[in-house]
This record gives sequence, C-alpha cells and structure tokens, in this order.
Amino acid sequence: MSSDGCPVLIVLEFLKGFAKDKMCGKCLPCMLGTVRMIDVLERITNGKGEEEDIVLLDEISSYIVDTARCKLGKDAATFVKDSLSSSKNEYEEHIKDKYCAQKSCETIVSYQINSEKCTICGACKEVCPEDAIVGEKMVSYLSDNKPYYIKNKKCTKCGECLAVCEADAIEIV
Repeated sequence: MSSDGCPVLIVLEFLKGFAKDKMCGKCLPCMLGTVRMIDVLERITNGKGEEEDIVLLDEISSYIVDTARCKLGKDAATFVKDSLSSSKNEYEEHIKDKYCAQKSCETIVSYQINSEKCTICGACKEVCPEDAIVGEKMVSYLSDNKPYYIKNKKCTKCGECLAVCEADAIEIV
C-alpha cells in the first residue's frame, strides 16, 4: 500500500528515503536520531505505538534541529516536527485507536466482505493466494446461501480480491 495521504506513513517513508539517500552520516545526533524516529514511526504504523511516542518523536526531532551539523538533517527533523503539530490527531488515532483514516497502514487495517453486497460469485476466493476467503459459490436452488468472509489472520492484504470483486463487496476497514 502507498501512503495515500496518511501523514504518519508519509513521514516514515520520507525519513527512510532521507536515511538511505540524503544523510551524510557525519553527525551522530542526526544519524542516530533519524534511525530512532524511523523505529518509532514503524511501531506506530504497525499498530504498536504508545502514547509517549508522540512526545519522543518531538524530543528527538527538536534535538536534531538543535544539534545537526547540516541543513538537510535540520530540515528532515523540522519535517517531522511540522507533521506532529499539523497532524497530531492522526498520530493519536494510530496510537490510541489503532486506526488509519487513510486506510494506508497495512497492519492496522483489515479487509472484510460486505454481506449485503456480496453476490457469492467466488471470484475473490479463487484469486486469494493465502486461502483466507471462506465460503461456497452460490447454488441457485438453495435458499441458505451464505456470503463469503475473510479470515483476517490469514489475509496478507495483497489486494487481489479487491481487484476481482465486481460487486465492490470487499471493504478496507
């Protein structure tokens, strides 16, 4: 999944790119601080964030702004600080509610089949590489046909089912 506007994921992807391509590696505050912020942001986007993580990110980024040797390091830390102040609610939703409003953070979203929309065609089950979709194709002469459902523990959120469902019955929640 892409960041698609999730501020937490955007900052994480930015810092990963910065650490990989832009960081000079000449000052420890920036080098270690960036790695630590990436760890914290990964924890948050994986649904394992803690309330003190927002304060920790703010403290680390402030420290980098104050001590980094180069403008790039200071700018990266400022980007984190700006995101924290402008998107604090989104950070809190990720941490407290384990919820991503943009439905971009893979581990805190799940797929489900809307039983009212499901036509019981079986296309989703056929393409699921993990056999996470359970159910039987509709039999026209039976009155107790039940819609498919997804076993979220088996689902890898690959999106194959979304692509083939013509009834738009599969939803990201």
